[in-house]
Amino acid sequence: MFCCGSKKKKSKKSAKPEEPSTNSDTHSIKKEEESQKVYVPPPAPTKPIDQEMLKQIQNINDLRNRGLYEKSVECEHDYITQLINKENMQQQFALEFKWAVNYTNHLKGKKTEIRSINNQNLLGPNQQIRSGLQQDKDYVVLNEPAWNFVMQMYGGGPEVKIMPPPKRESQAQPTSLSNTYSKPPKQPQSMIQTQTNSRFIQYKPMNQTVSVMTTPKSVDRQTSQIIEPQPRNDSAQNYRKGYQEQKRPSISSGQLPIIGLRNPRYYCYLNSALQVLLSIDSLSEGILAIQPKYGQKYLTAYQELLRTIKRTGSFSAIAAQSVWETCSGKFQFNQQQDSHEFLLFFLGKIQEELVGKYKNKQEFNSAEQAWSDYTSKNQDIIDVIFAGQSTSQSFCKSCNQVCEGYDPIWDLSLPISKSYTGIELIDCLKSYYREEVINDTWKCDKCKKTNKSVKRKMFISQTPQYLIIQFKRFTTFPTSQKINDSISYPEKLDIQEFCSKGLQTKYKLKALITHMGQINGGHYKAYAERYDNWYLFDDETVSKINGKQLSDRSAYVLLYQKY
Repeated sequence: MFCCGSKKKKSKKSAKPEEPSTNSDTHSIKKEEESQKVYVPPPAPTKPIDQEMLKQIQNINDLRNRGLYEKSVECEHDYITQLINKENMQQQFALEFKWAVNYTNHLKGKKTEIRSINNQNLLGPNQQIRSGLQQDKDYVVLNEPAWNFVMQMYGGGPEVKIMPPPKRESQAQPTSLSNTYSKPPKQPQSMIQTQTNSRFIQYKPMNQTVSVMTTPKSVDRQTSQIIEPQPRNDSAQNYRKGYQEQKRPSISSGQLPIIGLRNPRYYCYLNSALQVLLSIDSLSEGILAIQPKYGQKYLTAYQELLRTIKRTGSFSAIAAQSVWETCSGKFQFNQQQDSHEFLLFFLGKIQEELVGKYKNKQEFNSAEQAWSDYTSKNQDIIDVIFAGQSTSQSFCKSCNQVCEGYDPIWDLSLPISKSYTGIELIDCLKSYYREEVINDTWKCDKCKKTNKSVKRKMFISQTPQYLIIQFKRFTTFPTSQKINDSISYPEKLDIQEFCSKGLQTKYKLKALITHMGQINGGHYKAYAERYDNWYLFDDETVSKINGKQLSDRSAYVLLYQKY
């Protein structure tokens, strides 16, 4: 959930021995009164406590008193996540930075001592934040429910309010191409990520201690829907131009702030897939430009996520709540899932809401004719970005003629081809597209005779704007297992030898998903290129990297962009 990496410093204000850890129920009325005498200039008026919140606090403390520390932390983690995810919280409060870091460690399962909140150095006139302080350095931000919870749980103070910024015109019109957003701040070497509303931050790199494990499922998608690319805005060029023309850096509306995605349960599969999609500027622009209709819940959920990200500061972390809830019927929150399966499912549902299911029962004389029919019926943003076409040629032994079949595709699901030199992407492609003999009955469309076996060859007859490649690392037959071998993949890829002549076949790596672990448990992470730099997205944690995406050989899904 929250990430941090600081070591707590001892208070210099008191020579008394340290109080017992609040991981047991030591939050007494006496302690709360003493902390208020130390920290609160005059005592703030008592607020009526929410009965549900009081019930949660009593439950957490009861678990601690019974010695069930891990269970109490889990309950506290889940409840404050729920509070942080509340929408339309206008009033915000400041929380002292080092206290937030220590509390973050507590929520990650580290047995740390949590003292009363000390916001004294943050307090300015009228109980508002003192001028000159820096967010994510001197303080972090909480919404009102989360602030009330930590105050009731741990005591101290004082209450320090933060006035919400005036609503920007760009937020009122999120789909306008003229809107600009601030350049993400340069990531300090010491900072990994922050969170919106509750901006708990990590300022020393740490290993993730609350990893969410997922179990992959074997996915073998034969055919799916696909497309013809449209010109993509050169967002990086737009950004550089804006930076020169304005004192404050700005970017095109397609550029999103770089954010982490919270993972309270089993969502690393979902988070990694979403980070791949968020790296595609033209997809974000196209989705936000659509006026949703009644019943288009997947489209609406993704639009809501995109708008939340645009309102969020860079290197913060948010919950993809709208997507979680919308996909809960297919992907249960308490079950482990496959990232590739979710990626195709989510795209497929949005595409289906926009144009319906593609029904093709007619025969075509050429790949071009079949492609023209498909694109005329599928002019949606998903197909424009991800769709391509595969052609299969079957050779009839009776008439020595070639029959062709045409299928729209969204991805290539490649078997892993091993050799003495190791496993490389190009070898997997060669194995997938090699000519083979299929021992199955097949009726020739031309001579109408049946063949007991047939030679068949496949190739790509339309290349997509963005090419999704999945490695078949997970098998269920004859036994369930994962292929853990390292796979090499290039930064630039030319697939000309697998395509029809005259197509644009050069691609560059844009994003990828990796999987660590085995078939019965593991963890997904994503790498993606943003603002001409590469970043590692490990749920809430976001870190800038230099070429490490190519050295991570645990690739599961690759995303290549045509250039």
